[in-house]
Amino acid sequence: MDSFEYIKKICSFPHRGSGTRYEHEACGIISRELTSMGYKVNVQEFKSPPDTLYAIPLEVGIPLVVLGYLSLNVYNTATYLILFVFCLLLFLPLIVETSGLAIETNILPKRVSYNIFTLPDTKASKNVIVSAHYDTQRGSFLFHPSFVDHLETFYHINYIGFGLVPAGILIRIFMPVVRWPLIMGLVISFIGLVVFFAAWVTGKYTPGANDNGTGVGLALYLAEDYIKNKADYPGNVNLMFLFTGCEEVGERGMRAFIKRYKGQLDKENTSFIILDNLGTGKITYLEGEGMLAYKRAGGNLLKIAEDMKVKYHDIQKQHNLLLPTDSLPAMAYGYSSISFLGKDEKGRLGNYHWHTDTIENLDRDLLQMEEKFFKEYIIKVME
Repeated sequence: MDSFEYIKKICSFPHRGSGTRYEHEACGIISRELTSMGYKVNVQEFKSPPDTLYAIPLEVGIPLVVLGYLSLNVYNTATYLILFVFCLLLFLPLIVETSGLAIETNILPKRVSYNIFTLPDTKASKNVIVSAHYDTQRGSFLFHPSFVDHLETFYHINYIGFGLVPAGILIRIFMPVVRWPLIMGLVISFIGLVVFFAAWVTGKYTPGANDNGTGVGLALYLAEDYIKNKADYPGNVNLMFLFTGCEEVGERGMRAFIKRYKGQLDKENTSFIILDNLGTGKITYLEGEGMLAYKRAGGNLLKIAEDMKVKYHDIQKQHNLLLPTDSLPAMAYGYSSISFLGKDEKGRLGNYHWHTDTIENLDRDLLQMEEKFFKEYIIKVME
């Protein structure tokens, strides 16, 4: 079965929103497909908040604005200092969220989600893990095609506003009459919070054919090919396939997987290959990940991707993304990892987190080429 047929199966639901019943039903499809191929399959249950893309800025920003407003009405150094320290503490959830570490700071109610992965059939010391997330994001006007190119700028302005609040309080400790940095920070932050809240309550889960039905479809195709054509692949290497839930809410699935199994996966001999959004544009590999702390992709994984550009001329590379992929948790725990996405020449993902992310808008010719490319890439990584 080719990757497109698997994509049609995984896209048979209206959406696969993180932690929803449709995500759970998609988990069942993936598990049954892998079992029918002959794999031993493990399903890992974990819990995750539902909407961190919108909730984390609100969790940080609302108390930050309240503390900033309170500081406008006090005039003693000790109170300024206390408010400043509390403001800094509010940034901890944001720092943890962007770190990739499996530390839960989100206060929202949690939903159940699942990872599905194949168990190795050998006791080899080297592990290559091909991974794709199967959940979908809550699309909102922030991802409207006319605005999505400005999304990174919006985030930067909003976080500058957040930063101006404690900075403004600190300035008032030494210059109590200087209020404009604090007021500017409060205005920017308040506007940003209104936008995030409106996007959250009006957003709806997307069909997710490209993001990430394509990654799932390609991974299932490669899993089937490995079973049927094992002689094509190097021996004495564990090739595993991992399908993560709740990637769209801060890579919670990958964080849960690594937290649970990192003791069984040697960092020096384990590589992750992440397949994500591969149904449009050109194959693009990321040189690294991280919004605040940048982590570089595995050196050998990058070299192999670069070398393959000789044969596959349309391969592109990109420094990193605003919103990270499942590579971030792997890198955060010291594993070698690389992410592949499909992007156009301007770095856009097709129908990104939008309601046009349907199976009709996928490039089948691209998918057929990717089947060959990723098989060849995986074999080279296994060698």
